[in-house]
Amino acid sequence: MEDNIDIAELSEQLLADWGHQVMTAGNGADALAKLSAFSPDVVFIDIGLPGMNGYEVAQRIRATLPPSVTLVALSGYGQEEHRQRANEVGFNRYLVKPVRDEQLAAVLSNCRPRDGG
Repeated sequence: MEDNIDIAELSEQLLADWGHQVMTAGNGADALAKLSAFSPDVVFIDIGLPGMNGYEVAQRIRATLPPSVTLVALSGYGQEEHRQRANEVGFNRYLVKPVRDEQLAAVLSNCRPRDGG
């Protein structure tokens, strides 16, 4: 989830090029609605989403999706209190923007690309 359309599109293209199925959403409510038809292995969530922030989205996802789903917080803030809050609501990883390709690859290294079927 990323509310910046340009960043969302670039991230979507990069992940698709790496062989992953990708679903994007610009806000928390849209993402939660889309998740009912999509079984992700990893969910990247911008903390500063409009309307419903990333912490609330993560809490709702944790209440509905299996614990095996990896939640990754994306934030412009790297202070310990932000990392701790992310951990408390169920995030598995915390990445500070701008996120490098190598960081994304490390998070995804345990996820096999899906073949679409």
